[in-house]
Amino acid sequence: MSERSPLRFSVCIETIFTGMPFEQRLEHIADMGFQSFEFVTRQGKDMNITQALSSLLRLTVSAFQGSVASLVDPSQRPQLLNDITRAASLAVDLSCAHLIVHSGPEVPGISHREQRAHLIEGLWQASEIAADADVTLVLEPLNLVDHPGEYLHSFDEGFQIIREINDPHVRLLFDVYHQHMSGGDPLAQLRNHLDLIGYIQIADAPGRHEPGTGDINFAPIFKLLRERAYPGYIGLEYTPLIDSAASLNAVLAMSQR
Repeated sequence: MSERSPLRFSVCIETIFTGMPFEQRLEHIADMGFQSFEFVTRQGKDMNITQALSSLLRLTVSAFQGSVASLVDPSQRPQLLNDITRAASLAVDLSCAHLIVHSGPEVPGISHREQRAHLIEGLWQASEIAADADVTLVLEPLNLVDHPGEYLHSFDEGFQIIREINDPHVRLLFDVYHQHMSGGDPLAQLRNHLDLIGYIQIADAPGRHEPGTGDINFAPIFKLLRERAYPGYIGLEYTPLIDSAASLNAVLAMSQR
């Protein structure tokens, strides 16, 4: 496989060109040659305008958050499934293939094992909704430095859960920043588990700024993804320290070395 297999980047519209209205951000990333974008929430956005403008600019929506409900708290299961149902319908309208979900914080008084069982059961139920809409749920572990109390912070456990569920509509969201902040080796995890990863997001650490501003060596990560011909999206979810356009160009240049 060619070392120069192209990588598919998706710009996080929540953190890039933040001085502009949402719709103008889409125009700017399209002008720069990007073909995809991700966002966090539909709140405060007109999804009809987003759909129309995406079509006009020939932009693909790569991912957005499917629900803020907890997977480990069974009392929130009705909200979770209702949110995923609504999000899956929107994903179909937007031609979006991924919905992001999180475990939620640990529930006091419930064992880790029981919470894990609730998480898996919730994903199973949500995956049936996702399958009907032909979208993939991507489960994102979050580091405990920025998200104290989060149940799923271990990427090793995240991969175990994906294997146990064994459903093509449930995959891991591998956020390089969160993995690094959790004390792991992002390159080794990508090398060993790329088949279980449905979506990748990148930012440098500390600070969650653009690659090249912190401690993470992204060159071998990009090289590995090119060599493996990783077909999925790489979400650029960072807060730039420099001009947004300049930061995006710098990431593109870095990825091609």
